[in-house]
Amino acid sequence: MKNKTKQGLSYSVTEMKQSPMTIFEKAQEKNQGIYIYNRNTVAGVIVSAKQYEMLVNKKVKKTKKDQKLSGLKQMVRETIAFGSLITTKNLDDQLVSLGFITKKVGIDDYTEIMTELNETGKVKYDLQKKEDRTKIFAEVIGEQSNQSKWPDKLIVKKVYIREVGTNTHEGHSPHQTE
Repeated sequence: MKNKTKQGLSYSVTEMKQSPMTIFEKAQEKNQGIYIYNRNTVAGVIVSAKQYEMLVNKKVKKTKKDQKLSGLKQMVRETIAFGSLITTKNLDDQLVSLGFITKKVGIDDYTEIMTELNETGKVKYDLQKKEDRTKIFAEVIGEQSNQSKWPDKLIVKKVYIREVGTNTHEGHSPHQTE
């Protein structure tokens, strides 16, 4: 018998044996899985072929995106030495070489980088736009060096690689480089 509390989204194993196509059609119609019960215990979930393919494709896309972000995180780790002195020009050049958008204002004018760092304690670099509308950015955490006679040197403490997409919230940061 149908479980009435599930509003037609569950069937018994016996019902499944009697009319499997009805269950596949219901899964497609409701656009969600249908629970199959065996003696009041969930035995499985039925989805249509289209739903299954969408789930698999979504997982493949997420895996590829995670691999790209992981690779980017590794490249940042290899490019920027944490705890070291670096000029704002070198920081900008290194992040631009990884695909981030430059922060320089004019020809060799990197003053905005140091201004942002002094005001917020970090410098935010956006990665060039992606076709999937996911926004990826690097947050360079650091401070202006007082050990150098040059005013454009900073100490990089951490770099976070953050992602904000259509299904994520600002501040969600599964990919961090520390």
